[in-house]
Amino acid sequence: MLIVKKAYDENMLGNIFTIESKLHSGNGYMHEWHIYKKYGGGMIYDWGVHLIDQILFMMPGVKIKSIYADIQNVLHEEVDDYFKIIMKMENGITVHIELSTYILEYQPRWLVGGDKGTMIVKNFACDGNIYRTGKMLEKLPPQITETEAGPTRQFAPVPPGGIVTEPLPEIQTDWVDFYRNVDDVLNRRAESKIKISEVRRVLAVMEAAWKSAETGEAIYSNKNRRKK
Repeated sequence: MLIVKKAYDENMLGNIFTIESKLHSGNGYMHEWHIYKKYGGGMIYDWGVHLIDQILFMMPGVKIKSIYADIQNVLHEEVDDYFKIIMKMENGITVHIELSTYILEYQPRWLVGGDKGTMIVKNFACDGNIYRTGKMLEKLPPQITETEAGPTRQFAPVPPGGIVTEPLPEIQTDWVDFYRNVDDVLNRRAESKIKISEVRRVLAVMEAAWKSAETGEAIYSNKNRRKK
């Protein structure tokens, strides 16, 4: 997440138009408290809160124009085990958050598309690359190419050298830093890095996601509410 945030903060990919955050598991069934609604089970309340929080942390102060969510019970009757949340941000970015406990071929953990490049972070080990268009591709004349899908121009295979790759940016972080902050807060040496206002914002997104899933409609901010 911090790699993606660095690319966002430093405009490494130009104007970003989409961010996809996906978390998949092939383990299927959940266990213990996770399978009971009365104990706060389900994936929205488990991992969903973190995936939403990461996006909002990445873009502090950026307002959300609309939220649409699809929440499903694939293998579990009482609690959700799949969800997709689509957020249209005021800065023009469309955010896709998807989680499933039963996708057997995992998709990249992060995909970020900008007008100056594409970033793929494959997994928690941070394998991946930045992909950019080479000058050769920019100068190619429009031409129809025969492909397995038939003749096409726009989606013809990119010729060798047309796409160049770069390594992901390096970041310095340690997940233990969070717990160091907790210790400092408990011993009155520092303020909490997590603010109540941030918690409320995440909860508001979760509530809107549930409402959208129940109604089948996008939830708009008051400023961007559609006229009927």
